[in-house]
Amino acid sequence: MVGLLKKEEKLDRVFAALADHTRRRMLERLRKGSLTISELAEPFSMSFAGVAKHIDVLNSAGLVRKVKAQEDGRSFRLELQSKAVSEAFAWLTYHQEFWANKLDRLEAFMEEEELKNDKPRSKSRKKN
Repeated sequence: MVGLLKKEEKLDRVFAALADHTRRRMLERLRKGSLTISELAEPFSMSFAGVAKHIDVLNSAGLVRKVKAQEDGRSFRLELQSKAVSEAFAWLTYHQEFWANKLDRLEAFMEEEELKNDKPRSKSRKKN
């Protein structure tokens, strides 16, 4: 039960992080490669503290990670992490398949009902 709760909490963090347009844009920028916080913040008109809060959300969701820059060993670079996205994608895929199967069965049922209702009436019925 604890493992399931932890997994659900991770998914909650991923979807909450992805719900924000600014954070999605930050992730798009990181697709090109790792960036410093300043480089990542460049196109956004917000304070450094605002950018840092977004980064903390992305980091706690497991979408990015901070790595020490090789240049000086003191500053950090941000890079994408794929595991959290893969887990969220697997969850979405599982539920998409479930609903697609349900809808396929509903469609088949409705087609059967239509065929039943469109059949000509039996000839054994008396006409008035």
